[in-house]
Amino acid sequence: MHDDRPGNSPAVGRERDSVRGHLRDSTAEIHASLEGLPIFSAVLAGRARTDDVVRLLWAYHAFHTFASLNLQLGYQELEGLGVRAPASGPLALLARDLDGLGARPPTRIAVAQASTRPQAVGWVWVVEGSALGARVIHRALDSLFGESQEGRRFFQPLPDSGTRWRAVCSGIENYGRARDALGCMAAGAHQAFACMERSLKHAYDESLT
Repeated sequence: MHDDRPGNSPAVGRERDSVRGHLRDSTAEIHASLEGLPIFSAVLAGRARTDDVVRLLWAYHAFHTFASLNLQLGYQELEGLGVRAPASGPLALLARDLDGLGARPPTRIAVAQASTRPQAVGWVWVVEGSALGARVIHRALDSLFGESQEGRRFFQPLPDSGTRWRAVCSGIENYGRARDALGCMAAGAHQAFACMERSLKHAYDESLT
């Protein structure tokens, strides 16, 4: 899930001609289709079982494995603008969650070749927005886990999530405006959403076989 609505962003993000506004508009269709995938249904309805969570963790582990080079490159591009990769890497969190639920990460997942640098920044925008939107999943899993964080740390909001998101928003705006890279950034964001959609669909379909 991805949350980059104007109400969750600093004032610059509410401008009609903002870089992030362009990214949202360019990916609106695939974003909408992703949020309606059946893999989320049981979780968001508050009736998730452990198998439902494992399936979701597998999907995100596959996505982050595939995306790792693009994310590394994207964060390198944004580092000078105050945006760095999270201290706790997503793959480590996902592996820990899966282990806590008695499961193992998926194997034989390919790593995508690195895109152009502006496209890689588009990947970062998708992942950072998804981390913000993961709060919804984390909250919905209270019905399964109660107060325990075991098995859902990947979805847990960071203590400084608000400050971090403001820095990401500012970095994305400054990067896009300074480099006139909107088209490439939007292409990268679309690639990231498409990759995430494939990972989520594959994990769900595999569970049915």
